[in-house]
Amino acid sequence: MPTTHRHQAPIAPRHRQPATDEPAVPYWRQRGWRLSAAFMGLVLGVGLLTVAVRGAAGPSGGLERADLSASAPLVKTAGGGPPGRAADRPDGCRTNDLDASTPRAVPADTIWRTVAGVQVPTSATAGPLLAAGPIWWCFARTPTGAVMAAHVIPLKLGDSGWQAAAERQVVPGRERDFLIAKRSRSPERSTTRSSASLAGFAVPSYSSSEAEVRLLVRSGQGALFTTSVSLKWSEGDWKAVPRPDGTLSAAPAPVEGAQGFVMWRT
Repeated sequence: MPTTHRHQAPIAPRHRQPATDEPAVPYWRQRGWRLSAAFMGLVLGVGLLTVAVRGAAGPSGGLERADLSASAPLVKTAGGGPPGRAADRPDGCRTNDLDASTPRAVPADTIWRTVAGVQVPTSATAGPLLAAGPIWWCFARTPTGAVMAAHVIPLKLGDSGWQAAAERQVVPGRERDFLIAKRSRSPERSTTRSSASLAGFAVPSYSSSEAEVRLLVRSGQGALFTTSVSLKWSEGDWKAVPRPDGTLSAAPAPVEGAQGFVMWRT
């Protein structure tokens, strides 16, 4: 008796819904952006203020210009550096730039101030020494001065008057334009005091023209995170180098301990 073969119709493959039909996720809700925007916004809880960037000359066209000549001393000893070291600095800014050694301890003259709801270290010798509206500037051209700039500048972009800080204290270019475009569209939130704190720092690389500073952050629950900020010496002061993703700091990564970091005394 001949064998009959039953042929089954091929099973149609299951197709996933095209990605274009999935709801778009705003960039500020994406994990990578939330972790690093405005200097680790998720970890530090720094609020973002919505400030429109105006002007037709591109994202940088409407930046507020800061008049550094109208700066006021942020510390009593501002301008007290040796006269011979001020040749490449803006008027009124003098610092002692002789100590090029990697810091092994925190500056003895550290003063803590609040920026965007976060306690930030400043120093009467390493900077910032001067204030021009929202800009705190005049950092020493030393590893310790770079450390102070790495703490202050990114958080200033999470505070009011961030446009002036972006214009003066961030290296210009496509990356800065991207940062400004993202920052100007950030959802409005109120700035409140953060439960997290800046715990320590390290300087893995330094030269008189460039620096990399690692920051150690302690969350409100006691967990430790680390990130890094790149800096460049430009126009007589340290400026933050923006990253291709439009942020000033690397996405925070959890760490088990504080080995290799100089710890702040708070």
